Amino acid sequence: MIVRRATKEDLDQLAVLFDEYRQFYGASSNLKQSLDFLKQRFENKESVIFIHVKDDVFTGFVLLYQGFTSVSCSKYYILDDVYVTPVFRRQGSAKQLIDTAILFARHEDAQRISLETQKNNYHSHQLYEQMGFVKDNEFQTYHCFLK
Repeated sequence: MIVRRATKEDLDQLAVLFDEYRQFYGASSNLKQSLDFLKQRFENKESVIFIHVKDDVFTGFVLLYQGFTSVSCSKYYILDDVYVTPVFRRQGSAKQLIDTAILFARHEDAQRISLETQKNNYHSHQLYEQMGFVKDNEFQTYHCFLK
């Protein structure tokens, strides 16, 4: 099993996995929309995507977006999506993906990686904390939904 940065040639196969991820979180299946979304992020250089591959099958991915922090005048990354297809879970795939994201962000001289996860996603909470992520008890998250 390897983790590598996705290329434009990977997007068709990655879109299938991304569509599966979206369905996991309650969205309706829409392969075209998933592919278009990934193509836009890739072509506009708006995200960094790493894929987990076993025997030429994409088994998972992590998607990072770059952000900026005004106070420290530096960049950081938002780990917005991490997904491993169910049959490959509990085999270290998510850890490999997150390790790669951390190495990448360090190489890019980023200040941090931030993420949000559902409050009841206890397995992910444990993994993130084991990997050095610290729960934020200082800031409250708010959203202003526009659609």
